[in-house]
Amino acid sequence: MSQYDKFAKEYIAMRSNMFKKNMNAEFPMMLQLLGNIKGKKLLDLGCGFGDYAKVYSEKGTIVTAVDNSKKEIEHAQKLNIPNTKFMVFDITNKFPFKDSSFDVITSSLVFDHLEDLKSLFQECNRVLKNKGVMVFSVTNPVFYQEKSIVGKIKIFGKKIIFGNYFERRKIVRKWGGTATMEHYHKPLEDYFSAFLENGFELLSFREPQPKTKKITWHCKNPTFLVFKLKKR
Repeated sequence: MSQYDKFAKEYIAMRSNMFKKNMNAEFPMMLQLLGNIKGKKLLDLGCGFGDYAKVYSEKGTIVTAVDNSKKEIEHAQKLNIPNTKFMVFDITNKFPFKDSSFDVITSSLVFDHLEDLKSLFQECNRVLKNKGVMVFSVTNPVFYQEKSIVGKIKIFGKKIIFGNYFERRKIVRKWGGTATMEHYHKPLEDYFSAFLENGFELLSFREPQPKTKKITWHCKNPTFLVFKLKKR
């Protein structure tokens, strides 16, 4: 069972509240880097309950959206989004698609939940068409330092660093009330190595900031990273 299935109802409600915040930071940058996707065949990895897939569909894209949470996919299917197919699938496995099936691959804030990135990018490369584009976002690895990011708290007048940025490790965090979520902290070089060694070139790398100053945390701290890749 997906960890999201355990608290799907709570997560969907929380994500719906967060959507406007992410729309002011991470997602607008993804859309900017994607450019014109009308008529393209797009694969959305870790689609959740379909909030981003709906936007892609509205832009004229033919969407295949997958997630390992059965309950979230059931919710997404009830939205009846045009030109969109939802599937329950764990992206840590071999993809159930033929070679060169898609023009575009997207993924929003999913890959930092995965321990193995190399096999993931191998599969992404396989199902992308020649010169196909991949745009994905992750939470900035600095954000996952335990207790605080660097330098937030001073003890005896000195800034304290929490955690070890270079230590690859699993982090379990609380979400909402009693729910927990697993993340895999990896230094930034692991992301670059994973896609560069598996048939991709980097077209763009961004650290988005929200346009509204109401979201003060995202304005002043490195929360998101967005990558645009092209299949070599």
